[in-house]
Amino acid sequence: MTSVSSLDSDLINKITLDFAHATNLAVVVVNIYGEEISAHFNFTQFCKKMRADPTLYSHCKMSDRCGGLEASKYDKPCIYRCHAGLTDFSIPLVIAGHLMGFILCGQVRIKNDVSLDNVHKGDQSWKANHELVAEHEKIPLVDYSKIISAANLLKIIVDTYIKINLNLIVVYDAVTPRLVREKSETIYDAKIKKALRYIDSHFSDELRLEEVSSHVYLSPYYFSKLFKNQLGIGFNTYVTQQKMNNAKQILQCSDWSIADIAKKLGFSQASYFCKVFRQSFQITPQEYRKTLQDNDAVN
Repeated sequence: MTSVSSLDSDLINKITLDFAHATNLAVVVVNIYGEEISAHFNFTQFCKKMRADPTLYSHCKMSDRCGGLEASKYDKPCIYRCHAGLTDFSIPLVIAGHLMGFILCGQVRIKNDVSLDNVHKGDQSWKANHELVAEHEKIPLVDYSKIISAANLLKIIVDTYIKINLNLIVVYDAVTPRLVREKSETIYDAKIKKALRYIDSHFSDELRLEEVSSHVYLSPYYFSKLFKNQLGIGFNTYVTQQKMNNAKQILQCSDWSIADIAKKLGFSQASYFCKVFRQSFQITPQEYRKTLQDNDAVN
């Protein structure tokens, strides 16, 4: 696979800005964790205020990620309602077969009586805030056909321009790897940073130490020692932990079958995926999903 190191942020910002101006829709680019990696365009005051609150923002990120994952399931636009009831759509950014992030658009209310999935129920406490409720009511009503047309147009732009003419520039490198951000005080070797980026963008593969060490031009033996020395855990343990954490998040915010989740995370057999999940969390994926559903029913 051809690999590159960073997103041409000026170009992606120009594309999203032009699209926002042309459609009057809000637009932002996020990575696979729902974290924003581009400027905000046309954001409503309601969404700005929601995202200014750390608790409510966590639900915004989860909605963004869930909507993006649904779009990535079939590599086509997904139109959905966010946790606050606004209509959004997501376009997956799949580069050379690997999911790198999503372009999210919308933040509107729909005129039509259209049945759309709520990808993440989230916290509804915002409805007790009179200021937020007032801002929500100011959000414009648009025709559902406009959202469909905008989603189809953006998908064409992504497929014919962003994917092809950016020379496979990936969006994921536009932010520091998640593990590095969580341990920002740690200075990782440049080779390890590159390896972490590669791992995060190849979750659909059956990642092997030899493959990743080759990607960073180190011998498997030296790479294995360096990886464990700097992260405190071995390569295989780290990859398994990351895949299982992603599995939990997908179970939280999608109705994907267990087989689809296993395949998305690079497992050739769903039975082995279930075995690893149980070893990691002392519960099967099916039981974990049922627990989530039971909690939603209570709440």
